[in-house]
Amino acid sequence: MTAFGIDLGTTKSCIAYVDDAGHPVVIRTAPSVVYFERKDSVVVGAAAKNAALLAPDLAVQLVKRQMGRKDADYAFHGTRYTPESISALILKELAAAAERRLGHPVRDVVITVPAYFGVAERQATRQAAEIAGLNALDVLAEPVAAALSGPPAEGVRHLLVYDLGGGTFDISVIRVDGVDASVICTDGDHRLGGADWDARIRAYLLEAFAEQHPGLVPTADEVFMQDLWIKAEQLKEELSSAPTRDKDLRFAGAVARVELTRRRLEELTADLLDRTMKITQETVERARRHGVTEFDEVVLVGGMTRLPAVAARLEELLGRTPRHHEPDLAVVRGAAMFALARQSRQADRLGITAAEAESMRSRRVTTVIPRGFGVRVLDHNDPLARTDPMRARTYVIHLLPAGTRLPADSGPVTFTTVLDDQPVIEVEVWEQSGRDSSEELADNTLIGRGKLRDLPPELPKGTPIHITFFMGETGLLTVHAVEPVSGRELRFDLQIGGLDQAAVDKAKTAVARHDISS
Repeated sequence: MTAFGIDLGTTKSCIAYVDDAGHPVVIRTAPSVVYFERKDSVVVGAAAKNAALLAPDLAVQLVKRQMGRKDADYAFHGTRYTPESISALILKELAAAAERRLGHPVRDVVITVPAYFGVAERQATRQAAEIAGLNALDVLAEPVAAALSGPPAEGVRHLLVYDLGGGTFDISVIRVDGVDASVICTDGDHRLGGADWDARIRAYLLEAFAEQHPGLVPTADEVFMQDLWIKAEQLKEELSSAPTRDKDLRFAGAVARVELTRRRLEELTADLLDRTMKITQETVERARRHGVTEFDEVVLVGGMTRLPAVAARLEELLGRTPRHHEPDLAVVRGAAMFALARQSRQADRLGITAAEAESMRSRRVTTVIPRGFGVRVLDHNDPLARTDPMRARTYVIHLLPAGTRLPADSGPVTFTTVLDDQPVIEVEVWEQSGRDSSEELADNTLIGRGKLRDLPPELPKGTPIHITFFMGETGLLTVHAVEPVSGRELRFDLQIGGLDQAAVDKAKTAVARHDISS
């Protein structure tokens, strides 16, 4: 059975497979929009995007930005949906398109995610596949997929992959050694992408219309606003290759011709591009600390990188000319190649050499933890630690810092009890919340806890406790705490993020009832 690669994007999604000649073929590309036409009947793709302009309260867009969040849900026609369920509907439509094209069921898939996605978001993506009735062979970082989409090169090469898509931004440093790829460091912003450029253009067009026709207020007119959305996207795309463009806006018999130049667009969105450059600079500095001082290539991925300002700013920052690498399709093609590698028996049926098949099968990908994981501890420098430790300052020590390669093992880290005769030790597990590592509780999120009970009596304050974190490639975090005097131990697993199995099963049943059209 053929394995497929899926780019589950913020604004667009696509599916691809590797044909009998060993070439990745893109089957379908569609906007990542779901329109809830009626109960148990949804539209996915371009038709949904058009419907969303007229009835935005019945549509979901940019759902990728909500993946892994337990406080995000949607209600339509009396039914509640999670981001995982919405994503599952998109996945089902892509799979159905592939089935219609190839004539056989789609089951095994590799789905790409932003490299900076944390464990919660990756687990939510796996569960979206399960809800859609698919088997996720792996969840692959988008820049790694882009790096894998080209033919293997000899020797060790370091790539800086700048991925600016419709809704998210990713920057990653990747070491490629033949067919193997490993992420050195990664960062990004899951709330920054082409949709933000579109919003600035729409605001500019509205302001220009108001200046030419100050007595008219068109924002309540659905047809006008639909046209505004379309024209904003068109302007963004056209200004990638032209220095200036103009559009006519019509409302209530009035017409406003609005010109937008590429230079003006760059001024309107300078702060957005600045944000990507700041993150890029920080990532480059982090790579230097890992021993990567030069890049063999700077690769541009994502439709937004067609804007000339992107390449110009990167060249100014890095002193190297970036290379466009199939901005819209590199990720899904790389995912298809990796899916083939994961389902290695397929390579034997391709019309390629045994050496090429073995090369595909042997591809290895190593990724890193985007955000750190640690435990809450007492600040012994706080004077209250001696007199009233329950009121003293506490902070987070990251046993698995951001950037640690997976699978990861912290090894035993020694902490101590804070009270004499302490009968119980509570181990709290915290995850780094933001892009920057911080020991402050406010900059981390409590994700789980366990208690080491029945400690022997008369243990003095300062008795050592050994805590070990182990995280596998699927995001399962195992916590092991040992009190060495008595041998008492605590072990528990945390699957970071995602729904519990009962919720997944319920969502799978609900999604299966839906009639999905495109």
